[in-house]
Amino acid sequence: MPESRENYKKTDITLELIRALRSWTMTRAQIRDFLSEEYKRLGKVPAKCTNYDSYKVHPRTVKRHIEAIQKKYGDQLITDGGNYKLELYDFAEDTDEVDDSEIQALEVAIQRTSNNLNVNHLLEKLKSKLTSRMYKKIEHTEPKRAARRINEIDQKINSDYAFIGPHPIIDFDENVKNTLDSAIYNMHEIDFKYCGKDGKQKNVHMRPLGIMYSPNNVYLIANAFLGANPIHYILSKITDVVETNTRFEPDNNFTIEEYANSMFGTYNDGKVYDIEWLIRDPETIKVAQKYKFHTTQNFVPHDDGSMSVTMRTGGLRAISLYLTQWGGNIIPIKPQELIDEYKNLLEKCQKSIE
Repeated sequence: MPESRENYKKTDITLELIRALRSWTMTRAQIRDFLSEEYKRLGKVPAKCTNYDSYKVHPRTVKRHIEAIQKKYGDQLITDGGNYKLELYDFAEDTDEVDDSEIQALEVAIQRTSNNLNVNHLLEKLKSKLTSRMYKKIEHTEPKRAARRINEIDQKINSDYAFIGPHPIIDFDENVKNTLDSAIYNMHEIDFKYCGKDGKQKNVHMRPLGIMYSPNNVYLIANAFLGANPIHYILSKITDVVETNTRFEPDNNFTIEEYANSMFGTYNDGKVYDIEWLIRDPETIKVAQKYKFHTTQNFVPHDDGSMSVTMRTGGLRAISLYLTQWGGNIIPIKPQELIDEYKNLLEKCQKSIE
């Protein structure tokens, strides 16, 4: 019985360390301090110890506990530069498990985010964790055919490919993003340096409202004071960002999603318009009806067989640039500002080749 109680104590200490590593990142020295306190709490300090308060477990004991956790959880115990963190991503038995179709969809999403290095990296990590857990379960439950089953899944995952045409590469400092995330969450004002169009850096003081992703860039959306028009800052041009202790009051009328839906592109001209396009060609109508142009869009058929596309949004330049891709098969009808912007763009294109 005494030996059994001792084993329970050791197991209890390991469980406490598991809980700690799930909550925060620890260095090996911090793990040693943590284990030392647990051993003292459970009366496991050797009798020969002369100074109880300064007692430390032996480094071999630290190694033994870490190896026990690593043996049980494998790559879920993250060891990065001497720092340890336990990331559990197991699935409860009474819930739907991740399957190969979901991993396949995630792989396509990874391919489609190839222009955004930061998001792409995070999705790759997620895929690695999910596939690792799925394969380990297969190896445990289907040991005789595990290799064949895993090979079948690999082939299925790699059988889809998302073709991506020419695109810009988006990259930014992850530390900048982390600081911005913290400031947005805490509603703290920020200071940072920003490289403008002229190539010169300027000092900026703002209230961060959110992060907006577009196909071509990632933006910080911020304003100077409550009710002021939001300003877009390209994340890759932000440096030396500092989260201050100055808290700002939230604007309950603002959400990053609603703000994004007020624009056709990521350029905000400060106005929202009632937009209407006209399509006369029957084949183009069939194609356009399969498109999601904007969250507020409506298709309006006319008696003569033509069709209007209506929406409420801003970003006239972005709309004009987009309409040129349809080669004149979709034309702007209103507002007049959109027609003027579209004509000016076409005139510039015409002059460029004369």
